[in-house]
Amino acid sequence: MNWIYIAIVTVVGILLRLGFVLTVPNRPIYDFQTYQDIAVNIFYHRGHTYLGEPIAFQGMGYPTALGYFYRLMGNHDVLTGKMFNVICSSLTLILFLLILRRLTDRKSIIYPAYTVLALLPNYIAYNNVIGTEVFVTFLFCAVIWLQVSALPTYLKYPLLGIFIAGAALTKPFFMAYPVLVALVVWMRTKGLKEALVCLTVTGLVMAAVMAPWTYRNYEKFGRFIPVSYNSGYVLAVNNNDNNVKGGWMPLDKIAVSQETRNQMNEILQNGQRSEKLAHELDPLLKEEGKKWILSHPGKFLELGILRLNGMFFDGAWDIRAWAMNDFKGKNQPWSPQVYERNMNAFIFFSGIIITILSTLGLSYVLLNLKPLVQSVFRRSYAASELVLIPTLNLSFFLAVHFVFEGQARYNFPLLFLLVIGTVVCVEWLRRGNRREITLSA
Repeated sequence: MNWIYIAIVTVVGILLRLGFVLTVPNRPIYDFQTYQDIAVNIFYHRGHTYLGEPIAFQGMGYPTALGYFYRLMGNHDVLTGKMFNVICSSLTLILFLLILRRLTDRKSIIYPAYTVLALLPNYIAYNNVIGTEVFVTFLFCAVIWLQVSALPTYLKYPLLGIFIAGAALTKPFFMAYPVLVALVVWMRTKGLKEALVCLTVTGLVMAAVMAPWTYRNYEKFGRFIPVSYNSGYVLAVNNNDNNVKGGWMPLDKIAVSQETRNQMNEILQNGQRSEKLAHELDPLLKEEGKKWILSHPGKFLELGILRLNGMFFDGAWDIRAWAMNDFKGKNQPWSPQVYERNMNAFIFFSGIIITILSTLGLSYVLLNLKPLVQSVFRRSYAASELVLIPTLNLSFFLAVHFVFEGQARYNFPLLFLLVIGTVVCVEWLRRGNRREITLSA
């Protein structure tokens, strides 16, 4: 390894993150403001509350971590929260390098992949957002590194359970992740016993770490809520007759029966109660969403495709919307025309990068389907981690967002995997020998 080059790229990447946070004005809006409000309440020892009431609408991981970071720093300034993101993002860079070195010894893959990730506009800009993206990507990267690390299993599996729990408490769909970890173990080693041990240990440790929060939810809301109560909300909002884009829409605009609408109005007290506090909506909307999907499989398929398109091929508009929303008019030296032109050019080129990464990264998944199928049906054939890690993890996220919700910012935790797939695809084209690069067992 050329550690001088790696150090320079790392320092430049961190400085760009700091520079963006310190020079680009941005304010929390929508869900991001909710995260900030909850973190502030935790800072003031008011518990995980919102508008004076207990809440579990979203995962508790990020606002809780942020709230305790605020306590550590002695203030709850938004800039302090952004500095927390810079720390997490910088640690993600280090973990990504460790992952690359475990997956391959080819410098022609390691250097380009690390450079792209360190300088990726999204990974720089989102440090400015009080949201889950940077934090959950750090946890996800830690989970991937633990999977490929050389740690003994008696350390690796419990640590995996802890970090998966952290990810699940931030994004609840990670509760299914121990199955994927065990699948990777089995497909890499063909050892069924080891895979079952992995599944058992990671699953039990994850459940143990999550148990206090689940118990708290039972105490507060009177029913079993492992992490959050918004899955029914998200399912129904994104899967109904009035949804035409596959993304979020206002709850009062979704198509439901009049009976369900009356129940919703009663729960929400005709608009007087925040839907984020209305935990009673979850089972009602979950049932509506399931019924609609089962009775409209064609429309569901159509919306699922639109969701994935919105995640991977809708450019980088989210940078401007979520990371630079207070930039215009803040002591800038440009005229309005120059500002718009510069901003549009920046978003356009950032979008081109995302499109390239999505195209080649997802192509990597498709190209690896055959070796994965071979690995499943041939006991003597084991795929390498360079195939398994990006392909299975990307497939997992694709399945989740196909069903629930898709928008540009949801690709954020996957960008480091897309970078790996893209660089390996380029290496295939350059060397003309795909098998030599990836399929060694």
